[in-house]
Formats: sequence, structure tokens, C-alpha cells
Amino acid sequence: MTSNEDKTPNTRIKYLDGHTDEVCVTMWQRCQAETHGKTKGWGNLMEAAVKFNAYSAYVRCRQIGVTTLPFEQWADTVVSVEDMNNDPVDTEPAESYSGDVLQSMSGDDASGFLTNGTQAASAN
Repeated sequence: MTSNEDKTPNTRIKYLDGHTDEVCVTMWQRCQAETHGKTKGWGNLMEAAVKFNAYSAYVRCRQIGVTTLPFEQWADTVVSVEDMNNDPVDTEPAESYSGDVLQSMSGDDASGFLTNGTQAASAN
């Protein structure tokens, strides 16, 4: 992996030759991709999501000196551009539902609270 990045990377670029770059794509690069895409007639984001994502990463790579190639030549060397999950890992176990019927926790609930006012709660 190559990282010339001074910010926390949020995008991983995998290349045909097997190496990867991890870069930090910001709103500025995304805006540059949008402007470029409009100029090139790519359509809206929904019509060209892959191109917009790739161009955003490309702009960052050009900024930090990872590439000097024109976009089309650079893209021809790329296998994938992936968003990285930078959220902290949640180490607390998730609560599981056992299938037990809800029980009233206190006498403060309104009459019919657990059954929505009916004899038995419906699945709806």
C-alpha cells in the first residue's frame, strides 16, 4: 500500500499491478468531479456514479503526487475505487431478540399499551 496522504484515508484504490493507494477524498474533490462530469457530459450522479467516484479519487491522487497521468490513462490502470469504513469498530455485543412476549415494566402504562387496545397485538 502506498500512502502519501497526510489526512485520514477514506478511499482505497486498487491497481492492476497489485498495489493500492489509500487517499482522503474530500468534498472539494467530489465537487471537482461533478464539474468535470458536467463538462464531459456524463449526466447526473445516478447515471455515472462509478465515473464520479473514480474521478474524485483521481483528483486527490493528482493533488498529492501519486499520479501525473491523464484521467483516462490512470483509470485504465485501476481495478477498483472503494470507500473505506473509518467508523470505530463497535465492540459491544448486540442485543438479541429472544422472541419473548413484551411484558409491562411498570403499572404506569396506559390500559391496553402492549396490545394496542386490542385483545391481542397484531403483526401489523
